[in-house]
Amino acid sequence: MRQSRYLLDRDLKDKFAAQSIDEHVIDLSLTNPSFYLKEGVTCIEHRYVTIHFEAYDMEKLEESIKNTKKAIRDKEQYLKLAYTRLDIRHKRSNIELVYDPPQKHLLEEEVREIECEIQKLQERLDESHVCLRNLNRDKLILEKDIETKTNTIFVDEVECHEGLRKSILIEDW
Repeated sequence: MRQSRYLLDRDLKDKFAAQSIDEHVIDLSLTNPSFYLKEGVTCIEHRYVTIHFEAYDMEKLEESIKNTKKAIRDKEQYLKLAYTRLDIRHKRSNIELVYDPPQKHLLEEEVREIECEIQKLQERLDESHVCLRNLNRDKLILEKDIETKTNTIFVDEVECHEGLRKSILIEDW
């Protein structure tokens, strides 16, 4: 009997404590604006726009990479042609085998110029690949952020607001 009375008294104290906590939470939620969600948590449209721009930039960058690869292939064809011309000049017979100004121009200027252009295009291609990887990483971060924010909003709006404990008045019991 004592134990039952003790448990009932303890349960009554717990109910009073729960009611006072509920009233305190209601007062805080009505009076304290700092408990509201920040705009960044609920406003995810900006993130969607950012992802759209990232996707557009990625498309343009992929197109640029494709064009750069094509330019490198084209330059390599010109380089092969220049090397073929040099090889033909080296295979001339004895009298025609001379180191004349056209050969000097072909060797020193044309071949080196084409090699330099190919090297610059290759560097630009490498930079584009790095930028594309960075854009992909940023896009994944934004998508993860949107997923987290969407889940947070769901938990806040559906799970918390619908599942909040209703104020229970002890007098009703």
